[in-house]
Amino acid sequence: MGEVREIVPPEKLVFMSAALGADGKALFEILNTVLFEEQGGKTKLTLTAAVLSATAEAPKYLAGMNAGWNQSLDRLGEAVRAQTAGRG
Repeated sequence: MGEVREIVPPEKLVFMSAALGADGKALFEILNTVLFEEQGGKTKLTLTAAVLSATAEAPKYLAGMNAGWNQSLDRLGEAVRAQTAGRG
């Protein structure tokens, strides 16, 4: 579940995300801010995730959040590289 809060092309994306429990209620809510900066012909991505609310069950899920984001961003990087290589 999520909601886009702010888009500033090509600099910033802010969105809310939440994981739902078996009962359909949010286990936690996170405000995610993604910043994009040009550095030497490449793009630097900075991600900040602030937990705004969490249930007693949330910590076991939140413990893997950093690794999950790293895996997702690594896959995104691979997809971008593959797309760029196809243009060459």
